[in-house]
Amino acid sequence: MQFFYIDYMNGDRKERNVGFLRVERNGICVGLRGVPLQCGNKCSVYAVEDNGEKWCLGEVGIQNGYGMEKLGWGDVKGFEKCVRVEVPFYGYRKGVCVLRESSAVSQTVSYEQPIQQHVERDLQKASKEETEKETIYMPDNVSCDLPRKLPQDKWEQLVDTYPQVHIFPEAQSLLIKPKDLVVLTQRYHSLISNSFVLHSYYNYRQLLLLRFEDSQLANSKLRAANESGSSVEYYLGVPGVYYEREKRIAQMFGFEGFDIGEARMREEEKREIYEGCFGYYMKQVEI
Repeated sequence: MQFFYIDYMNGDRKERNVGFLRVERNGICVGLRGVPLQCGNKCSVYAVEDNGEKWCLGEVGIQNGYGMEKLGWGDVKGFEKCVRVEVPFYGYRKGVCVLRESSAVSQTVSYEQPIQQHVERDLQKASKEETEKETIYMPDNVSCDLPRKLPQDKWEQLVDTYPQVHIFPEAQSLLIKPKDLVVLTQRYHSLISNSFVLHSYYNYRQLLLLRFEDSQLANSKLRAANESGSSVEYYLGVPGVYYEREKRIAQMFGFEGFDIGEARMREEEKREIYEGCFGYYMKQVEI
């Protein structure tokens, strides 16, 4: 089983990451996120041979920009004939996942090399790109991003400022960027330049700020200690794939838990974590 990222291509230009693809024995598992509204409620998935010939593997249902589906290779053609997978969106925009070397594609990802071996390289690249593309707002500049008058409840102010997503039914979730981490208390401002956070954001273009109440936390998979005794807890959710090595790296950077995202997108009650599953590395924070 191998794991690859799906790039969002606008013509010949790569703009961001739009999901992941996991190669399995009988087919692939495709996970999409941030799918444009113009695509409607489904996206077709095509396997492409070295000579450019395509065949349709199936469709992925889309809801609120998210979708996940397992697709088979078919009776005749399989992985050995496929050099890349494409997901057409609209116009010249499409998702592209390169699986192996091809004379038609200049930039490739080796199928033989697991994604974990790219972590150190991507950490450096992610940090560099974030510095170039976004201004990092340090604590003295908080007023530049936030309204001048804060309501009594800080969380309500954040809800008014950042878009909400609904991946975690038992929690309120906000979609944020690394520079937005200035809304946390000062002891967590170092997360703005945290290499693990930047690496994840470089690949998925999202971070989650989650709010759990006591009853909601009891129904979740998180088991962090509530040292303050508060009835409300906040977590930073960093998207990623669960592997033992990734888990150890996450723990080195202070992330104490993992919550599976694949089952949540499928609305499955059983959410057992397994090697290669997609989800969110969690760190308890304060606002």
